[in-house]
Amino acid sequence: MGDSLHVAIFTDFHPATLGGVQTAMRSLCDGLRGLGHRVTVFCAPAPGSVPPEAETVVLQPVPFSMSNGLPLVLPTRANRRAIDAAFAERGPIDVVHALTTYGCGILGARAARRHGVPIVQTMQSRDDTVIEKYSPSPYLAALTMRWLHGSFVRSRKPPAYPGDGRVARLAWRPLIAQAQAADRVTVPTHHFARRLAARGVDRPIHVVSNGIDDALLDRIRSVGAPPPTPDAPLRALWCGRLSMEKRPLEAIEVARQVDECTLDIYGSGPLTDRARTAIAEAGLGHRVHLHGEVDQADCLAAMRTHDLLLLTSDCDTQGMVLLEAVAMGLPIIYCDPELSETIPAAGGVRAPDPSVSAIATILQSLAQDRTGLHAMRQALTPHADEPRQSRHLADIVAVYTEARTAPHRPTTGRT
Repeated sequence: MGDSLHVAIFTDFHPATLGGVQTAMRSLCDGLRGLGHRVTVFCAPAPGSVPPEAETVVLQPVPFSMSNGLPLVLPTRANRRAIDAAFAERGPIDVVHALTTYGCGILGARAARRHGVPIVQTMQSRDDTVIEKYSPSPYLAALTMRWLHGSFVRSRKPPAYPGDGRVARLAWRPLIAQAQAADRVTVPTHHFARRLAARGVDRPIHVVSNGIDDALLDRIRSVGAPPPTPDAPLRALWCGRLSMEKRPLEAIEVARQVDECTLDIYGSGPLTDRARTAIAEAGLGHRVHLHGEVDQADCLAAMRTHDLLLLTSDCDTQGMVLLEAVAMGLPIIYCDPELSETIPAAGGVRAPDPSVSAIATILQSLAQDRTGLHAMRQALTPHADEPRQSRHLADIVAVYTEARTAPHRPTTGRT
């Protein structure tokens, strides 16, 4: 490899917390360090007590939390001073890579400009869809995010995009502004790259998939998978945050409509109590089980013992759980057409629409005839190693190198 780099990663999620963004971040950091690069993470604190890490700089949160219950960091003077001190003490920094677009992402972009360091911005959040479909007050939520982000990052009004309503246009503004403040933009999928470009992002956009730690995959695969049990009920797995946009209650209703099916739900979130109530009221306690939060290793191991992944979300950009299912050879039942880019052809079945009945019809068919599951597993087998983090490290390092050698950098934004 060439010269080693010192990468400052900014993220609004502490590496010790659970979630797809955090999982992808840990895999990226470990992969870069494995290549000899140095990585320093600047992030929000974890809720509760976690041991300090030498290569993690925890920034100061405000007294209230984000909608997901995690601590919220804003671009305050105190955080600016903490970042500048860390850059001075730990530098030189070769490139800043912001993985989120909220407070820590803004702090990363502004720090890069102050210190004359290139900034790479990863965009992977579908805030527009989440707010429009699932916020109790979509317009107010979009307006608040636009105002708050605009207080720290200047932006021009983007061109109107056909089909975007008032809420969507407002929700896109912070995303576009954050991308425009970068030297290079990375996204995990081509469909999201097209969305950004169509809405006025003119920075170079690179498609670089998220990845799964190679050593973890090897360890999970070293344990033999149990043989199929064709006479047992269909075993469905659902994994994610129990929140409105992930639609766990719809997954439970799907299981209710398919008698010959069990459903194991891994994750926690604001809908946990409602999920528990839905299971009890429908008398599904013998078929639907809540397992709570688990780490990535436990999720991967569980995939080895199930027949399919049930993905009810309709607003993911890529979704780590999809990559995990592909790596484990687990057939995927989903409803969002844009996720077809991540799912190998014939490796899953897409419902014609996001309705519970459409998804339940697919599961009912598979419960009655398992041959389709075997065909899907066969289709996934050649793609099992594609999610390995090692397959994508060269691409992200190339983006860092390109950003460092670019002759001009944008000056949009406050410092």
